[in-house]
Amino acid sequence: MAEWLTLSDKTSEHKVLTHLSPKRVLKVTWPGFYGQIPVYEDGKLLRVNACPSDYLERQALQIEVFAGDLTLEGVNISDKPSMVINEPAGQPSFVVSQEFVEAADVRDPNPSTQQIASFMAEHGFEAIPGSYFGWLRRKDGVAVVDAKCDNFILSPEGVVPIDLQMMRVPESAMPSTEGSSLILP
Repeated sequence: MAEWLTLSDKTSEHKVLTHLSPKRVLKVTWPGFYGQIPVYEDGKLLRVNACPSDYLERQALQIEVFAGDLTLEGVNISDKPSMVINEPAGQPSFVVSQEFVEAADVRDPNPSTQQIASFMAEHGFEAIPGSYFGWLRRKDGVAVVDAKCDNFILSPEGVVPIDLQMMRVPESAMPSTEGSSLILP
Protein backbone atom coordinates (compact mmCIF):
# COMPACT_ATOMS: atom_id res chain seq x y z
CA MET A 1 0.00 0.00 0.00
CA ALA A 2 1.26 3.49 -0.86
CA GLU A 3 2.41 5.74 1.95
CA TRP A 4 0.10 8.63 2.75
CA LEU A 5 1.73 12.05 3.15
CA THR A 6 0.22 14.65 5.48
CA LEU A 7 -0.94 17.75 3.58
CA SER A 8 -2.41 19.45 6.65
CA ASP A 9 -3.07 18.69 10.28
CA LYS A 10 -3.90 22.30 11.11
CA THR A 11 -7.55 22.51 10.03
CA SER A 12 -10.34 22.60 12.58
CA GLU A 13 -12.13 19.64 11.06
CA HIS A 14 -9.84 17.15 9.29
CA LYS A 15 -6.38 15.78 9.06
CA VAL A 16 -5.68 15.80 5.31
CA LEU A 17 -3.38 13.28 3.64
CA THR A 18 -2.49 12.40 0.07
CA HIS A 19 -0.50 10.02 -2.08
CA LEU A 20 0.34 10.26 -5.74
CA SER A 21 -0.86 6.93 -7.09
CA PRO A 22 -3.77 7.16 -7.46
CA LYS A 23 -3.98 10.91 -6.91
CA ARG A 24 -6.42 11.05 -4.00
CA VAL A 25 -6.83 13.06 -0.84
CA LEU A 26 -7.81 11.34 2.38
CA LYS A 27 -9.63 13.40 5.02
CA VAL A 28 -10.00 12.09 8.56
CA THR A 29 -12.28 14.01 10.94
CA TRP A 30 -10.86 14.78 14.34
CA PRO A 31 -12.15 12.30 16.96
CA GLY A 32 -15.70 13.13 18.02
CA PHE A 33 -15.96 16.24 15.81
CA TYR A 34 -17.78 16.36 12.47
CA GLY A 35 -17.39 19.99 11.46
CA GLN A 36 -20.31 22.35 11.22
CA ILE A 37 -23.47 22.77 9.18
CA PRO A 38 -25.63 25.76 8.30
CA VAL A 39 -28.95 26.39 10.02
CA TYR A 40 -31.45 29.22 9.75
CA GLU A 41 -32.41 30.59 13.13
CA ASP A 42 -34.29 33.83 13.80
CA GLY A 43 -33.85 34.90 10.17
CA LYS A 44 -30.07 34.41 10.20
CA LEU A 45 -27.89 31.82 8.54
CA LEU A 46 -25.71 30.43 11.34
CA ARG A 47 -23.37 27.48 11.86
CA VAL A 48 -23.79 24.74 14.44
CA ASN A 49 -21.69 21.68 15.22
CA ALA A 50 -22.60 18.70 13.08
CA CYS A 51 -23.45 15.24 14.38
CA PRO A 52 -22.25 12.18 12.43
CA SER A 53 -25.41 11.96 10.29
CA ASP A 54 -25.12 15.70 9.44
CA TYR A 55 -21.54 15.16 8.29
CA LEU A 56 -22.59 12.31 5.99
CA GLU A 57 -25.52 14.34 4.61
CA ARG A 58 -23.16 17.23 3.98
CA GLN A 59 -20.84 15.00 1.97
CA ALA A 60 -23.78 13.61 -0.03
CA LEU A 61 -25.00 17.14 -0.79
CA GLN A 62 -21.58 18.15 -2.09
CA ILE A 63 -21.73 15.20 -4.51
CA GLU A 64 -25.33 15.99 -5.53
CA VAL A 65 -24.95 19.74 -5.97
CA PHE A 66 -21.40 20.03 -7.32
CA ALA A 67 -20.78 16.53 -8.77
CA GLY A 68 -18.02 16.09 -6.23
CA ASP A 69 -15.88 12.98 -6.08
CA LEU A 70 -16.25 11.94 -2.44
CA THR A 71 -16.09 8.40 -1.10
CA LEU A 72 -16.79 7.28 2.44
CA GLU A 73 -13.82 5.02 3.16
CA GLY A 74 -14.83 4.05 6.66
CA VAL A 75 -15.02 4.92 10.31
CA ASN A 76 -12.04 4.87 12.62
CA ILE A 77 -12.23 4.65 16.41
CA SER A 78 -9.43 6.82 17.72
CA ASP A 79 -7.48 6.32 20.91
CA LYS A 80 -6.73 10.07 20.90
CA PRO A 81 -8.70 12.53 23.03
CA SER A 82 -11.93 13.85 21.58
CA MET A 83 -12.01 17.35 20.07
CA VAL A 84 -15.21 17.88 22.05
CA ILE A 85 -14.70 19.00 25.65
CA ASN A 86 -15.74 16.42 28.27
CA GLU A 87 -15.98 13.60 25.71
CA PRO A 88 -13.77 10.58 26.46
CA ALA A 89 -11.12 9.15 24.15
CA GLY A 90 -12.32 6.45 21.77
CA GLN A 91 -14.61 8.70 19.70
CA PRO A 92 -15.21 7.84 16.04
CA SER A 93 -13.65 9.66 13.09
CA PHE A 94 -14.98 9.51 9.54
CA VAL A 95 -12.52 8.78 6.76
CA VAL A 96 -13.46 10.15 3.33
CA SER A 97 -11.46 10.46 0.14
CA GLN A 98 -11.72 12.56 -2.96
CA GLU A 99 -9.79 13.06 -6.16
CA PHE A 100 -6.75 15.31 -5.83
CA VAL A 101 -7.58 18.52 -7.70
CA GLU A 102 -4.61 19.98 -9.57
CA ALA A 103 -4.41 23.75 -9.18
CA ALA A 104 -3.96 25.93 -12.25
CA ASP A 105 -1.22 27.72 -10.28
CA VAL A 106 0.34 25.72 -7.44
CA ARG A 107 1.74 28.93 -5.89
CA ASP A 108 -1.79 30.40 -5.72
CA PRO A 109 -4.19 27.41 -5.75
CA ASN A 110 -7.36 29.11 -4.51
CA PRO A 111 -9.85 31.19 -6.49
CA SER A 112 -10.61 34.80 -5.63
CA THR A 113 -13.74 35.80 -3.73
CA GLN A 114 -15.18 37.12 -7.00
CA GLN A 115 -14.49 33.81 -8.79
CA ILE A 116 -16.25 31.97 -5.94
CA ALA A 117 -19.20 34.39 -6.12
CA SER A 118 -19.52 33.79 -9.88
CA PHE A 119 -19.27 30.02 -9.41
CA MET A 120 -21.93 29.99 -6.68
CA ALA A 121 -24.26 32.24 -8.72
CA GLU A 122 -23.84 29.94 -11.75
CA HIS A 123 -25.07 27.11 -9.51
CA GLY A 124 -28.16 29.08 -8.48
CA PHE A 125 -26.98 30.34 -5.09
CA GLU A 126 -27.42 33.82 -3.65
CA ALA A 127 -25.07 35.32 -1.06
CA ILE A 128 -26.40 35.69 2.47
CA PRO A 129 -25.17 38.96 4.02
CA GLY A 130 -24.13 38.75 7.66
CA SER A 131 -23.40 35.01 7.50
CA TYR A 132 -20.08 33.16 7.62
CA PHE A 133 -19.39 33.01 3.87
CA GLY A 134 -22.98 31.80 3.42
CA TRP A 135 -25.06 31.05 0.34
CA LEU A 136 -28.60 29.78 -0.25
CA ARG A 137 -30.20 28.07 -3.22
CA ARG A 138 -33.92 28.60 -2.73
CA LYS A 139 -35.17 26.14 -5.36
CA ASP A 140 -34.09 23.17 -3.21
CA GLY A 141 -33.26 24.81 0.13
CA VAL A 142 -29.54 24.01 0.02
CA ALA A 143 -27.55 26.31 2.30
CA VAL A 144 -23.76 26.57 2.31
CA VAL A 145 -21.46 28.21 4.83
CA ASP A 146 -17.69 28.44 5.03
CA ALA A 147 -17.53 29.04 1.26
CA LYS A 148 -14.24 30.86 1.58
CA CYS A 149 -11.21 30.71 -0.68
CA ASP A 150 -9.35 27.88 1.09
CA ASN A 151 -12.31 25.51 0.59
CA PHE A 152 -12.01 25.74 -3.21
CA ILE A 153 -9.27 25.02 -5.74
CA LEU A 154 -8.90 26.95 -8.99
CA SER A 155 -8.13 24.17 -11.46
CA PRO A 156 -7.38 24.58 -15.17
CA GLU A 157 -11.07 23.67 -15.72
CA GLY A 158 -12.35 26.29 -13.24
CA VAL A 159 -13.46 26.57 -9.61
CA VAL A 160 -13.81 23.28 -7.70
CA PRO A 161 -15.30 23.13 -4.17
CA ILE A 162 -13.39 20.73 -1.95
CA ASP A 163 -14.88 21.11 1.54
CA LEU A 164 -18.11 23.03 2.00
CA GLN A 165 -20.42 22.95 5.00
CA MET A 166 -23.85 22.24 3.48
CA MET A 167 -27.35 21.31 4.59
CA ARG A 168 -30.92 21.45 3.33
CA VAL A 169 -32.93 24.11 5.12
CA PRO A 170 -36.62 23.36 5.67
CA GLU A 171 -38.84 25.74 3.68
CA SER A 172 -40.52 26.85 6.90
CA ALA A 173 -37.14 28.03 8.27
CA MET A 174 -36.12 30.09 5.22
CA PRO A 175 -36.23 33.86 5.47
CA SER A 176 -38.78 36.02 3.72
CA THR A 177 -38.01 37.27 0.22
CA GLU A 178 -40.02 40.45 0.14
CA GLY A 179 -38.76 42.47 -2.81
CA SER A 180 -35.67 41.18 -4.55
CA SER A 181 -33.32 40.38 -1.68
CA LEU A 182 -33.23 38.44 1.53
CA ILE A 183 -34.36 40.16 4.68
CA LEU A 184 -31.40 39.70 6.99
CA PRO A 185 -29.61 41.94 9.46
